[in-house]
Amino acid sequence: MGENRKSGRGMNGFSEELNEFVEKNYKGVSSGMNVLVGKGSFKTSYFTGEIKELNFKYTEDTIYDMASLTKPVVTASLVMKYVERGELSLEDSLGSLGLYNQDLLISNLTVKQLITHTSGLTSTFPLYKYGKTKEDYLRTIGLMHQHNTLPATEEYSDLNFILLAFLLEEISGKSLDILAKEKIFSPLSMKSSFFNPSVAKENIAPTEEDPERGMPVWGKVHDEKAYFYGGVCGHAGLFSNTHDLGIFTEALLNGKIVRKETLNQMITPQNQNIGGMFGLGWMIRVPRPLVSGPSFGYNAFMGETVNYGAFGHTGFTGTSICIDPKTGAYAIVLTNRVYPTRENISILKFRRRFHNFVFSVLNNSD
Repeated sequence: MGENRKSGRGMNGFSEELNEFVEKNYKGVSSGMNVLVGKGSFKTSYFTGEIKELNFKYTEDTIYDMASLTKPVVTASLVMKYVERGELSLEDSLGSLGLYNQDLLISNLTVKQLITHTSGLTSTFPLYKYGKTKEDYLRTIGLMHQHNTLPATEEYSDLNFILLAFLLEEISGKSLDILAKEKIFSPLSMKSSFFNPSVAKENIAPTEEDPERGMPVWGKVHDEKAYFYGGVCGHAGLFSNTHDLGIFTEALLNGKIVRKETLNQMITPQNQNIGGMFGLGWMIRVPRPLVSGPSFGYNAFMGETVNYGAFGHTGFTGTSICIDPKTGAYAIVLTNRVYPTRENISILKFRRRFHNFVFSVLNNSD
């Protein structure tokens, strides 16, 4: 029920070992999964699984709800593209960019505080319960922040990237999905990456059983804040597959999305002085500080055999990217672990062990 595609030399045995590792360990984590790992000219992928009650079979091209991988792949990449073009500065405030009135406390928040998760905005909040338009979301976030004082801490928040997407739309005059298509997906021929997919459900992994939205949510974004807003948000809404994410990862490392110097800035830890580990949109593997911030443990998914300085991100639905810039090795894991319920968190252990296995081999190969 799987397939591997490999190139390069001297790693044939590893491809078979990878397949065996996934087959042995995926059950109980998700009904199926797709993985892709690579380094230089070597690349190998594997898929497995089925959902009998839905007559759904995973294929090498299965499309997944990326959840929070939307943040670095789309939103952070676009922010830094605008920074490179001189149309945006990380020190620009929300008020100066026209998103909020200058007399509101939230207007003082900067792009950098949002993209590094140091804004002080709460980690999550059901915005859709207070309205489902951009104006509703902006108003609710603004009211929430009116009584906040900026903390000296790093706390991961969807709200930061919802606001970043609104900023991108404000300065470009285009919606986030159009920007992503024009500036990332089309130039790289990422043909299976989009918001609000129009492809057949049979090609998309279903997510959680939810009586209010369908049994299960299938072909629609799982995240409620994105779902009720219309499917296009800065923190969630992207759908893609391993093939396209492999294209993205290699393009990122080769300076084809942002310049290599810009990528170096993105993957430089910004918050270590306050016990954090975020760069500009990406999680970074850094040594554990004496006093760690609320978000520090989020980077544990990378495991222990990847080098310090590795970067990546996870998605709530069971997706992740991990990249070691020192060696060029990378690993992409896509699952729909939230089917049929989000209560299954076995993906946490699986990812750490998977990355330990993968990077212990790739980072010690020629």
